[in-house]
Formats: sequence, structure tokens, C-alpha cells
Amino acid sequence: MPIEQRKIRTKVGLWLAAAVFVLLVALLVKTQLVDGDKYKDAAESYAVAQNSVSASRGEILGCNGEPLVTNRQGNSLIFKYAFFPPAKEQSRRNELIASLIGLFESNKLPWIDRLPIRYNAKGKLVVDKTKSEEFDYLVSDNMLALEAGENATADECLDALIERYGLQSYDRKQARKIASVCFGMKYLYFSDSSPYKFAEDVPTEIVSRIMEQSSTYPGVAAETESYREYNDVNAFSHILGVVGSISAEEYERENAILQEKLRDPSLSSRDAVILKNDAYSLNDRYGKSGIEKVMEPYLRGRNGIRTLTTGSDGTVHEDYLVKPVQGNTVVTTIDPGLQKVCAEALADMLDDNRATELFPKAGGMVVLDVNSGAVLADVSLPTYDITRYFKDYDKLAADTSSPLWNRTLQSAYAPGSTMKPSIALAGLEEGVLNADTSFYCSGTYVVEDQTFGCLSSHGYLNVVGGLRESCNIFFYETGKRLGIDKMNKYGNLLGLGQATGIELDEAEGTLASIANKEANGEVWNPGDTVQAAIGQSDNLFTPLQLANYCATLANGGTRYKPFIIKSVLSSDMSEVLFETQPTVLNTLGVKQSNLALVREGMHEVVTSSGVSRYYTNCVTDPAGKTGTSQVVREVPGGGTMVSTNAFFISFAPFDKPEIAIAIVAENAMNGTRASQAAVPVYNYYFSRKTAVDKVAPADTLIP
Repeated sequence: MPIEQRKIRTKVGLWLAAAVFVLLVALLVKTQLVDGDKYKDAAESYAVAQNSVSASRGEILGCNGEPLVTNRQGNSLIFKYAFFPPAKEQSRRNELIASLIGLFESNKLPWIDRLPIRYNAKGKLVVDKTKSEEFDYLVSDNMLALEAGENATADECLDALIERYGLQSYDRKQARKIASVCFGMKYLYFSDSSPYKFAEDVPTEIVSRIMEQSSTYPGVAAETESYREYNDVNAFSHILGVVGSISAEEYERENAILQEKLRDPSLSSRDAVILKNDAYSLNDRYGKSGIEKVMEPYLRGRNGIRTLTTGSDGTVHEDYLVKPVQGNTVVTTIDPGLQKVCAEALADMLDDNRATELFPKAGGMVVLDVNSGAVLADVSLPTYDITRYFKDYDKLAADTSSPLWNRTLQSAYAPGSTMKPSIALAGLEEGVLNADTSFYCSGTYVVEDQTFGCLSSHGYLNVVGGLRESCNIFFYETGKRLGIDKMNKYGNLLGLGQATGIELDEAEGTLASIANKEANGEVWNPGDTVQAAIGQSDNLFTPLQLANYCATLANGGTRYKPFIIKSVLSSDMSEVLFETQPTVLNTLGVKQSNLALVREGMHEVVTSSGVSRYYTNCVTDPAGKTGTSQVVREVPGGGTMVSTNAFFISFAPFDKPEIAIAIVAENAMNGTRASQAAVPVYNYYFSRKTAVDKVAPADTLIP
């Protein structure tokens, strides 16, 4: 190309570039200066924010759909980071927090106190041992970095908190309260993405007062939240359990599970966003015990994602990117009416059966379906008001009657004579006994140099009579002839001294054995064998184990796994997510004629012994076995004394069993008196069943 032509092209290119530049400058001037207000208004009319919306927790129902736990709407009070006084203005924070605490306390309202140091009843500052995770954080390098670490005293911690948060102008008790909130904000990573929850279930009038004084309480806002509502605040407490603030350990465990799910390469970007939104925050609620704990993944629900668009005129338009979905509905096997009858019957029996005023009234009762293992009722007394669990925790935890403890699942007892049906079955199966075998009871029994007694001199008794009279000597002799290993062969088959597998927390218990004795550094003696045969020695069983053992004898030898969750439904109940099917743990594989002899002996306990006086008005024909055992207990004020626990296991009807019952009464007179608690239960269950059967065919009833 000629040089002259190149020069012309270059000049044209420069002029074009200059023209474009001038045009861009003109447009920029017009946009910024001439039309700036218009574009600013347009931008402000489209301010968008997203936040997570907590889902309501799923409901818990009885076996026929009766509500046990539902939800109601209430207010929580939160601190919003963007509007709350910043950390560099700590004195403003302190004033706001102090004013808020004063408002709540003047109205006798609780606020969330997470600080792991507190003043006890004597006015002394102590470390709160129930908040070990919070205390570890408090003394760690992330917080106070105390040299004494976990050995730091409560006063040392408070001194450091006062210094850290500039609380010198407040008295120590007030300083501790303010420091608690400041600690909570630090512990829960108070930020734009993590508001701090100050109080829960706040009355509407208090929320209104705070909102009206927004200049006094900048950054303090109300948030609608769902709270648990109960069918009965006492009757179901132990099995339902409570929901509380998630702990650091629970938070880390749940979010580790979430991170694992997010690593799935097949996960879509949208599903990943939704899944991330389901992450637990340190402000979240979490099932702490009972069904609330074991069914947490189903009950929690799925959080929503809300989009807020704010216009220039201040109006806010709300829309959902993802709508929150309420947690699933958990249907239990519990019959609420039966549960309440059990509670009343147990309470009445404990009043009548109390051996001494030195120890509190306490006991438990569990009712099983013998043909499936479903738990129809589970009662432990004393109980507690589930709505006041956190408010009254210190008092409940210190109560010597242990109201927080579920005795039917978590307490293991020496079962006394309720052990004897299993020994009778073992003797019959191993050929030590037959229908005609008789042993003579003189009232005493000698093994080597040990003498053991019986409550009476019964003379000659066969196996049915031995069970009816609960003759110790008959079973001493049976146990001696069997030996501990053969006794335990049948104890194991019947599930004694081992976890049942129920969904809730339970004790394992102990089946007395040589190995167990030696593991404790002791020697097994011949006297231990005969004691084990009457439910003493090292035998320790839960009432649930006793009920399931009784059910196994009743149904012909099939041991089921007890269960308390019947099914899980979607929140709208349109879909069954899963349904528990009866699980057979094992079958006894014994002769039905031998089982029939054992059941006949149990039948005569109810019809022909001292128990019979309680059953004259019973609507069904039960069988059962009483038991008593002795335990050494500490006496309030010092010293010890021997106390008696009483038991009764039973099934009905005798000819075609449907349900089994196990009852325990601590500090009781005897098992005969304990048996009376089963009568109202049988009358309620079978009278109602008869009435329902007359109303509709079985296939029309609620499953």
C-alpha cells in the first residue's frame, strides 16, 4: 500500500476514535449530571435482599392421629447487626442491653442467658457445669485467654469479662447479666448473616413497647417463630422430649453432614443453594431428648429463601425464591387416652404402696402390643411440666426423686420374682422339670454354708404351684439343677439384660453371670446361682425389657423389637415417608406345652393368689407375675437403709393375649399391691375396644 494512502487511513482512524470518546463523555455527563436523579431513583426502587426463613417444626401425633405436639406462632427478639451499636461503641451496647434486661426482668420475663457462670442459691458465683461447651469457649484463646484455662474460677472469668466489655460502672450481678449477652453475641458469631436471639416467645405488648422506642433500642427487632404446643404438659414429657438451642457439638456434627452432601457431583446448582440454606445456625432449635431428638431430621423441616425488594417510596415487596416447608409429621404408637389412664393408675398405686416417707414416690409403667412390639403407653413418675423444662432445670436436676429420668427405659432394677417364669421355662425345656415334678418347701434352703429363706412353708409344689405361690425354694432348687449358663440361655433368648432396640435412649441392664462377676473382680459362688434364679444377684432389667419378656411368653415365643414411631408422613399428610414394620428379633423355639404350663402358673397368680382381690371387677382375664427386690439406699441426712422395689408383669386376655404390661414401684411394700395399677388399664383398653368393635368393622378404623 502507498505511504500516502496509509497516512490518510491513520488520520481517519484517529478522528473516529476522538469522535467516539467525545460521544462517551457526553453520555456520561448526561447520565451522571442531567439524568442522575432519575437513575438513582430507579436504582433505589430495586434494592433487593435475600434472607432465610425458618420452617415450622413437624407435629407429633398419637397412634390414631391425636395431636401430642403442635405449633403456635410467637415472637422472638433479635439483634440485627447492621443497625445494632457496633463493637467499637461498647458503652452504647452496654446501655442498650442493660435497659433491655431491666425491661424484661421488671415484667418477670426470661431472656436467653448463655454465660456458663452464675450465682447459686447462696449468692456465690459458680461455674455452671451444664454449659461445659460454653465454658471451654469462654476461657479459650478465642475469648478470654485465661492462663488458668479450664481451672479458672467463676470470679476470675467475671473479672476478665468486666475488663473486656468495660463494665466497671455496674455492680457485679448487673455486669454479669450484660456480659452474658455480650458473650452470647461473640459465641454465636453475631454478624449480618447471623442475628443474635435475645429472647423467645416474647409477649406482643412487650414487642410493641420496644418497637415504639426504636431510638432507644436500635437494631432490636421482632421475628415471628413457631413454638411447641402440647396436648398435656405432664403426661408425655419423657417420651416426647424437649427442643432447645443447638449446642456447638450438634452444630458441627450437623453441618459436617451437610458438607458431605454438598460434595455430591450430581447436585445441581439450584439444589446446592437450597441445601446450603438448610445449614443449621447457632441460633437454631434442636431436639434434645426423646422423640424430638431421635426424629430431628424429619421434624426440622426445610428453610425457605425470601427475596425482599424495597422501592424508593419505602414499600417492601416480598417474594419467595424457595418457600419454607414445615417438618414432617411423626405418628407414634402411643395411645393418648391409655397413657393418661396409666399415669393416673400408677399414681394411685404409688400412694397405696409406699413403704416409708423417707423416700419419694416413684415408678413406671409400660404397655406393649404383644403381637408387634408397639409401645402403647410409657409412663414414668414423677414427671415434669415440659413447658417449664428450661426454666426449672436446676430445680428438676437437683430433685432427689429424679423427675427427668424415664424409669421404664433408663432405670435397670433387680427384677425379683418376675424372673421366675423364665427359670420355669428353662427348667421345663432342659428336662429339669416336667408338669408333675414337685419340690418340697420347708421355708429354708441351704447351699453349702449359706441359708436362704422363703416367705412361707409351702410343702410340695409343682411348676404351676411354684409360680402361683412364688415359692423361692422351688426356684432355688430349679436354678441349682440348671446352673447359671442354662438359666442365661433362656434369659438371653427372652431379651433380659440387653437393650431392646427401641428408638429412644435406654439402659442395657445386666444378666447375672460368672463372666460379669469376674469382670468386677469378684468370685461366683453357688449361692449366686440360686439367688439369680429368683431375680437377685447381679440381675438388672428395665421395665421395658420385662414387658417385652412377658409379651414373648404371651404370644407363643416370638420376641419383637419394641418401637414407638409408627410412621412418618409429609407435613400435609399426603405421603407416607416410612412406616415401621414389626421386627422379629428371635423366636424361642420351645415346646408350646412348656410355654402353656408357664402361662398357666401366671394365670393362677391373678386368679388364685393374693393378687386376685384386686381383679374382681376386671373386664378381662389376665395372667401375671409379681416380684419384689431389695436395694440399699442412702437416707436423706446420712446413712443407708434397705428399701424394697415392687414389680408386676402381666398379659391379657389369658386365652388370646393382646397386650402386656410391666409395672415398677420404688420404695414399695410388695408386688401384690403393685398389681392393682394394671386393672384400670385393662378396663380402659378392653372396654373401649369392645365399644369400637360394635360401632364399625375393623377395616374401617384408623390404622
